[in-house]
Amino acid sequence: MLKDLVITEVNEMLAPVRARRAKYAWESCGARFNSLAAACRPVKAGAMGFFDDLPAPEPAPPRRHHPWEPPEAEFPGIVPVDTLLLGRTDQVAVAVTGLSAFSSGIEIFLTARIRPSADQPEEHRPGGPRDLAASRRSFRFGLQFSDGGKAAGSPGGHRPDHDSEPAGPVLYPFAGGGGPHSFVSRWWTWPLPPAGPLEFVCEWPAFGVAETRAGIEAQLILDAARRSIRLWPESEG
Repeated sequence: MLKDLVITEVNEMLAPVRARRAKYAWESCGARFNSLAAACRPVKAGAMGFFDDLPAPEPAPPRRHHPWEPPEAEFPGIVPVDTLLLGRTDQVAVAVTGLSAFSSGIEIFLTARIRPSADQPEEHRPGGPRDLAASRRSFRFGLQFSDGGKAAGSPGGHRPDHDSEPAGPVLYPFAGGGGPHSFVSRWWTWPLPPAGPLEFVCEWPAFGVAETRAGIEAQLILDAARRSIRLWPESEG
């Protein structure tokens, strides 16, 4: 009984204090809300906005397409060839898995398969001993033409200057994707090769693939290029 009486008296003494605190908290919250509402007030209709007197951005000049770049207004002719195996070890395999011929060059589909290691499944992860991104940088790919000319490139390699015609044949990757054990990259080469034997060359030191070659007759590409379909002028728009 005494304990209950004491608790009741304490609660009665603290009641005014609690009421004042609740009132203060409510008023503070209301003040903060009003401040935020004032800070976020909309601009009145007809009034000048912050951005109204700024000059309009100038439109970017139209980009001119060049023949040494991958076409954007043409469907290719498909080169009728089987998979060309370029290199293979117990751990990796690389092959040309498709060729698309355009009026000015070739799109080459290059596919790599990397065998998972059962005892070291983490070895191809970023930072691992065979980090795929790091390993890809050692890959090299090239073309040997019948007239003695050649073109070579590597992942992340140099592309020709946009506005200057290259002095010789070009070869570079421009798209691709995949996972830790398989990826496909799309390479562009310009110009079309001369008639005669055409060799695809690769090496991949990170996976022990020495320089290897596989070839076809370039006439297959030249015939497919004549079957390409031009849709509209490349420089249009």
